[in-house]
Amino acid sequence: MAVQLADATLHIFAICAAILTFKLLFMVTLIGVLRRIRGAYISPEDYRFRGRRPGAPDELVERVRRAHQNDVENIPLFLAVGLVFALTGGYPTIAWWVFVVFTASRLLHTVFYLAALQPWRSVIFAVGSVALGVMPALLIWRTIR
Repeated sequence: MAVQLADATLHIFAICAAILTFKLLFMVTLIGVLRRIRGAYISPEDYRFRGRRPGAPDELVERVRRAHQNDVENIPLFLAVGLVFALTGGYPTIAWWVFVVFTASRLLHTVFYLAALQPWRSVIFAVGSVALGVMPALLIWRTIR
């Protein structure tokens, strides 16, 4: 494995993939902790288990959950396409930029989402989407030329 990670493109992909994986794990843990602290559970049996009655959804828990859901919808695409992009070689400078820009955009998107900062949340989402879209476009270009 060490030999493969000697490739700069695969190396930066591995770092970005690890950061994004930790981000997913952090967010899901944060949701669980907030649910417990704020008493805002998702299932009726959770309320029954704790001897409580279901209440209205907690806005903070829901905001964190929506930010996490957005990650769940975007990060796996990056992991799949980014790995193929890294393994196929070529465009190492572009790979570095799209990997780092996508990773930074996901981190900033969460900050802006949790702080309810529009239009910055949408702007940074668009930046990440462009970075993600560059990879399959270049993979197709490389294949057909």
